[in-house]
Amino acid sequence: MESQDRTIPCPICQRANPFFDSLNRQINQTRAVTDKVYFARKLLAKAEDVLEEHGQAGDPAGKACRAVLNLRKQAAELILKAQKLAD
Repeated sequence: MESQDRTIPCPICQRANPFFDSLNRQINQTRAVTDKVYFARKLLAKAEDVLEEHGQAGDPAGKACRAVLNLRKQAAELILKAQKLAD
């Protein structure tokens, strides 16, 4: 099966994606939860910034971006919660 590039045609998210990709890579390469927290906080802050930049976008691309950004926030929040449980 051929892989398709599934990008959302949104300039705001396309500008932020390299930053998100870098943070995700750093989170995935770090083994200890306590080390992941630093990157998770950066991920959470960036997702919130990009959500704010989007505002209440009503177009389909904007809604899709907001959904993806909320998933990014949830992933970061899970790491932060895991760290609290480890304490």
